[in-house]
Amino acid sequence: MKKKKIIGIFKRDKENKEMLKRNIIELVKEIKRRYIGFVVFVFFLLILFLYYLLCFNYVYPKSQIEWIKSSIAIIIIIQILSILKIFAGAVFRYLSFCCNNEYIFRFSKVFN
Repeated sequence: MKKKKIIGIFKRDKENKEMLKRNIIELVKEIKRRYIGFVVFVFFLLILFLYYLLCFNYVYPKSQIEWIKSSIAIIIIIQILSILKIFAGAVFRYLSFCCNNEYIFRFSKVFN
């Protein structure tokens, strides 16, 4: 959306430099406002989830260690799977260049 808006501003105001500068400044201010709003919203959600997590740990105090272990295991598994996915994509691209085969190259795009 922003890319189309910037292109529209450049097409519309390419002769009038002052108007172009003013429109770009307004666009940058709008983007900053949206990012600040996003950060505030995410911070509010984090506080809400932290409260939920603390309540859960208060109700089930013996499950904290198991919860931490399973969370770390899931993070490690996800990282290993992403590394394998990247490696498989690289292997298929290398094979496509060695065999000069476009179908293998298209198949390698599945891993992106």
